[in-house]
Amino acid sequence: MGPSEFQGLPPVPPQRLCSCGQRTRWSHLQYLGKGRSAPVYVCAGCGLAYRGREGEGARQPTASQRQRPLPQEGPPENPVFDEQVAAKLRQLLSGP
Repeated sequence: MGPSEFQGLPPVPPQRLCSCGQRTRWSHLQYLGKGRSAPVYVCAGCGLAYRGREGEGARQPTASQRQRPLPQEGPPENPVFDEQVAAKLRQLLSGP
């Protein structure tokens, strides 16, 4: 969907209730160009799409999407390689 098609969508209704009586749900962010975006909502019942207000849809990352610091005890062990293969890889990757 391009920005012109997005502008042709009806605005999201109050309380996000579709004309069919079902609730709308957040679908995705539509890129509008020049760093702007707006959410697209879709009716859970009939599938009608609505446009949200520009800048409204910036979602906060969920707990699983936030970056967590690496453990301070060094790199994690790789149980796939045994110590002999790991030593050969270190030697090959360290260069001449």
